[in-house]
Amino acid sequence: MSVDQDTNHDSGDGCLSMHNGWFSSGWPSYLPQHQAMMLCMLFGTAAVRGLRGSLDEVAQQLFNGEPGAFFGRRGGTLDSPVVWMDDDELEYLETDEEKDQFCTDAAEHRARCEGLFRAAGVAVPTTIRELADTMLALGIATVQDGVWSMQDPIPGPETVLDLTDAERAGIADTRRIWESGSAESTLLNYLTDDLGQPGEVFTSVDRLAEASKLSEDDVRYALGRMIHENDVRLERGSPRAQVNLDDLKNHERFHLVADWQHFNENRIMIRRG
Repeated sequence: MSVDQDTNHDSGDGCLSMHNGWFSSGWPSYLPQHQAMMLCMLFGTAAVRGLRGSLDEVAQQLFNGEPGAFFGRRGGTLDSPVVWMDDDELEYLETDEEKDQFCTDAAEHRARCEGLFRAAGVAVPTTIRELADTMLALGIATVQDGVWSMQDPIPGPETVLDLTDAERAGIADTRRIWESGSAESTLLNYLTDDLGQPGEVFTSVDRLAEASKLSEDDVRYALGRMIHENDVRLERGSPRAQVNLDDLKNHERFHLVADWQHFNENRIMIRRG
């Protein structure tokens, strides 16, 4: 099982392990998102550290008997209710109409997911403990004689649920983004850590590939994502004019102009292990 190391928590040696395939699996879109991710970290940490025991015993070892705060509800327990909609997200919505629409969309999403589980003969979880049982039943993790493990890759929703063609296509797109996302992160790390977020760089695809230790195809993918997100634009000529990435050969020089204010306000960087 491949894992990422997550942030420091008060849990034994301080670090929790996240399966690298969780976000690309597709399950975050069909389970209570935050709590399912936290359980995935609990399963992954138990597997990596070789912790033995039941769900309660592993939680006791990791969280000193107080898992509620870890799952987003201080004082809660494994028997606390699942939370499909994060109320904190409402704080970022400005109008009552936006909030009402958000709540309506969340309720419809929950009903859709619960309907898919029932149709597949999978128990609909109402508590965190039941959510853990559901995730085990789905094959996301296994425990046998107190020994925890996770498959690599994690079996996705399409292996269990009767999804529409559009939903299957959405999962496929998510996987392509995550599986290729490390190239974008690597290029961003080069521009941020090595170059200090410069306003612009006079460079080329092959030069960026050599500097960031990526393939030229990966650099093109990463640049394409950054252009799509309006984080950068490419300019050439005298006077300078914006150019299309597809029109540039790998050796042709261009000015990579970055809008770091836009990037820092709209994007979150995830460093993968």
